[in-house]
Amino acid sequence: MPSRRARLDDVSPGSRTWGVGVASFCLALMLTTEPYLVIVWDEGYTLGREERIRQWFAAMGRPASYASGWRPPYEELVPPNRLIAPRPEEMDSRAKLLRPPAIDWFWPFAREEPDGHPPVYALVGLAGDILTPWREPLPKARLGPMLVFSLTCGAIFAFLRRRFGSWAAAAAAGAWMAQPHLFALAHYATYDGLLTSFWTLACLSFVKAIEVEPGRPGERPRPGWILAFAALIALAMGTKFTGWLLPVPFLAWSAVARSRGGALTLLAGCVLAIPLLVLLVPPWWHDPILGVDRFLRSNLTRAQTTPLKTLFLGRIYDTPGESLPWYNTIVWTVLATPAGFLILAVAGVAWTLARERRDAVGTLFVIHWAFLLALRALPHTPGHDGVRQFLPAFGILAVLVGLGAGWVVGRLGWVGGLLIVVAVVEGGVTVGVMIPVPLSYFNPVFGGLPGAVRMGMEPTYYWDALQPEVLDWLNEHSPPGRKVRFARYPTSWLYLRRTGGLRPGILPSDPGDFAWYVVQNRPGDLSPLDRHLIAHAAPAKVYGRFGVPLIWVFPYDEVLKWQAIGEGRATAEGGAGSGGG
Repeated sequence: MPSRRARLDDVSPGSRTWGVGVASFCLALMLTTEPYLVIVWDEGYTLGREERIRQWFAAMGRPASYASGWRPPYEELVPPNRLIAPRPEEMDSRAKLLRPPAIDWFWPFAREEPDGHPPVYALVGLAGDILTPWREPLPKARLGPMLVFSLTCGAIFAFLRRRFGSWAAAAAAGAWMAQPHLFALAHYATYDGLLTSFWTLACLSFVKAIEVEPGRPGERPRPGWILAFAALIALAMGTKFTGWLLPVPFLAWSAVARSRGGALTLLAGCVLAIPLLVLLVPPWWHDPILGVDRFLRSNLTRAQTTPLKTLFLGRIYDTPGESLPWYNTIVWTVLATPAGFLILAVAGVAWTLARERRDAVGTLFVIHWAFLLALRALPHTPGHDGVRQFLPAFGILAVLVGLGAGWVVGRLGWVGGLLIVVAVVEGGVTVGVMIPVPLSYFNPVFGGLPGAVRMGMEPTYYWDALQPEVLDWLNEHSPPGRKVRFARYPTSWLYLRRTGGLRPGILPSDPGDFAWYVVQNRPGDLSPLDRHLIAHAAPAKVYGRFGVPLIWVFPYDEVLKWQAIGEGRATAEGGAGSGGG
């Protein structure tokens, strides 16, 4: 391990320069690969909500003229809710635009489902309006999250290079960029990749606030870094409910390390985060107490409002009302992490916990990682969508990979360096092989995607397999005036129709009859109709990877046959019942 004598206040242009370079490389990689990742389930809702915020800012700029031409949109990407669009007379001044009728409609966030998430992820998505206003709505909305992800990558590199050397920094940055699930979710205009970045940056800023020398906490925190820490707490809490639990592992570390500086930093950070959080959530402006209460009740009652079924190791669980096994996060971490990164992370945890080499910085990250695994393992916690619900654990895991890499090089020298190169290359090749569906990655040690299916895991869940190959097929093979029906309906399909990616009609109200029925291979969420078609009907089109189907397109005549069989059975049963009476 490198010498720890250099004080943190010393200028370190080398680490900063390298950090900027790594962040730039990461952003270039993200921008290059973004077009290959199609719109996914939640992104349509994001685009709709961002459009409402965009309209609100436009109205604030010229309220009278905006109100005079105001017509509520006929078709939106925002999911249906109970909110009523404001009337022109309720939005013809800036003062009125700050009142509940306007705020509640233009800011559909942080309240009852389906608007339970706070708005920071949408605000970050608007960065694309400023930086690349000429782009299409989807890539424009993705730019902000990708930029934050890339800056975090550079910060991780600079942070670890300063404390544990270049090998540790390179391994951590590699694990950050080349973990397939984290890589994919960091592209999307949603909340999970963004929350992962804010959570990880909060850890880095906390350490910077309390350290006097690398690895040695002090008693007097540094004010500038306390402010950065507070801002990151507010951003995490303003992105997703999970972010509200961010202070817990910091509190646990402060108690374990008996760090007065850590406790003071946490207390000051939380206090300073409160006003910033309220500022970031306009629906709370007119009544913060009621707003927070409504937000918490919405997010703590998901079992009643948004139950979701998921397949895990061969059994279907109706989460969050029904709990996944306690070990689900451990299984998912092993299955969803490339082997080299997994080995280095285990080495990092082992090195940190070794009694003779206890390290305060490493302990902080181990506590965060363990907390995030335990959090998703709690009873009645949302367990759907693979690793998405505990994605910040994989961000912290990247740092642990760096700690393990530093230890391996210290013990094995050039052989350890070779092992790190192999691990990073494995991750990079894995991402390249899995594009355009990195969310279907499973560790090849366990048989990859085919092996995971045999184990009873869901091969896909986010509609990321609805690739241009499938869309082009639907466009070419749908007769004029015929429509396409999807097994599930997020508003992302409306975006595809608006941008020409999907030309046939998709709504029941669209003219014409249905020609095709499209099913995603998510076994936990399949309807009886879906299961019947998969078992008995011949698909007209299949999209898959490694021999595993991810999307089926069935002729709609097969759906009509199934419906006729059901109606026939109902008629027969009704007749038998009447005769018996």
